[in-house]
Amino acid sequence: MKKSLSYLLIFSIFLSCSTEQEESYLASYKEDYLTIEKVMLEMPDNVSDSASYVSEYVNKWLRDKVVVNKAKLYIDEQEVSLLESVEKYKNNLLIYRYQKELIDNQFDTTVNKSDIQSYYKEYITDFILHKDIIKARLIVLDKDALSKVKIESLISAKGNENLNELIDICEMYAVNYFLNDSAWVYFSEFSHKLPLSERESNKILSRTNKTHTFTDDNFVYILFVKDYQIKGSNSPLPFVFNNIRSLLQNKNKIKFINDIEDKLYQKAISSGNIKIY
Repeated sequence: MKKSLSYLLIFSIFLSCSTEQEESYLASYKEDYLTIEKVMLEMPDNVSDSASYVSEYVNKWLRDKVVVNKAKLYIDEQEVSLLESVEKYKNNLLIYRYQKELIDNQFDTTVNKSDIQSYYKEYITDFILHKDIIKARLIVLDKDALSKVKIESLISAKGNENLNELIDICEMYAVNYFLNDSAWVYFSEFSHKLPLSERESNKILSRTNKTHTFTDDNFVYILFVKDYQIKGSNSPLPFVFNNIRSLLQNKNKIKFINDIEDKLYQKAISSGNIKIY
């Protein structure tokens, strides 16, 4: 719908200053013509400023035509090496499009959890932490907030009832808060928000299930550390789970494509279409 509206807008602008014969033209160079239809066909759906997109497209199209026209004066279009390069590029593009079509319509993206676990165990040394990570909750309050004591008593709560109460209080009084202590995140995502000295930072990464409170001129920062892992240790599986899944998906894609190509090759051999002299 968005592209259709853009089309109508652009079409109406150019129609107002064009003859009937030229009504679909946006630009021309010698005997080459650029039409509205071609530009709209190539315009991505997420373009926010269609007028700017069309202007840039037209400008690039014209510049390319001018440069190519000049290049033809110096380069023989029928030169063997040029034709071979064009043919190679065309073949690579056809193969790429075919592979993409296969992956989009036939490839199973599922990766078994057991395969991810097995890969993690086999290549554990590849998953060394380069930064400290933490499971934690952080709540930031105005310095004079009356809810400080209550939040300090609830921030380590495990039961749903206490957690729901904590969420309600945070929504009413917190300047900022993060409560998802089941997810591993880099410690730096918390530390840069806290008024910490290096000594205090090291102290945080020394005990689990510990609540820390810090203050500055304006705010109170209440941090509950559920768990942590130090730089140089092995990454927990949940922290690298999605990365391993993506890695295995890519490996499976390569195998999927290679298997199809092998079948096509063997079929061509058995049918007598391939001969090696």
